[in-house]
Amino acid sequence: MRVTLLGTGSSTGTPQLLCDCPVCHSADPRNRRTRFAILLETAQTTLLIDTPFEIRLQLLVAGIQRLDALWLTHTHSDHFAGIDDLRIFSFRNKAPIPLYALPSVIDTARDRFKYLFDENEYSDISFLDPRPVTGDGPVTCGDLTLTPLYHRHGQSAMASFRTGKFAFIADISEITDREIEKLRDLDTLVISCTVKHDHYKHMKLDDILVLIGRIAPCRAILTHMNHRFDHEELLRTLPAGVEPGYDGMVIEL
Repeated sequence: MRVTLLGTGSSTGTPQLLCDCPVCHSADPRNRRTRFAILLETAQTTLLIDTPFEIRLQLLVAGIQRLDALWLTHTHSDHFAGIDDLRIFSFRNKAPIPLYALPSVIDTARDRFKYLFDENEYSDISFLDPRPVTGDGPVTCGDLTLTPLYHRHGQSAMASFRTGKFAFIADISEITDREIEKLRDLDTLVISCTVKHDHYKHMKLDDILVLIGRIAPCRAILTHMNHRFDHEELLRTLPAGVEPGYDGMVIEL
């Protein structure tokens, strides 16, 4: 399986508009972060996680020629606003794109983009095929078996997942011990780490590192970082086995 970090930035991206901080003016390309998205590719299946504002450009840069399914973690705009750009894959596939998400997320997506789910003026088929994610049972997506991971992002319910020895955790403020047990014996964990300070919607860096220590993956990669995170500084200061991700980073599993 190949995992590509299409975007590793927080909701405002890096560089952030109107900001004069050193990271926003850095010449290091690893400090230029578009919004969060991940792509999983196997021999049979290409699965996209989230659709930020820049998803069209991210997929163009990655050279993606097919898409079999979408996993949507939640409907905050930085993870969701680009969903219309997936219409082209429905045209190519001559079938709706399966959309895996919490029922509440599907309801919100349908309210905001009704034409993607129902009859529309562009196509004889709908663009998205909702597949609600509920319970702890595995979700089959092509040749991938996905184990849902439930956590909180402030007031928002979240659904990330594990597949094989790989897992990702999107925006996180809280996760139960029961869900952490699903993450034992991982090779690679990609985890959102948005801020260094206390924040009611996000675990701060120190707390993320404690969580990584509890999960104990062989390798942990930080993503969804705001403009206060300098890539080179993180490389020097993070504990062994933990590293910052960057846009376009490819992980072979």
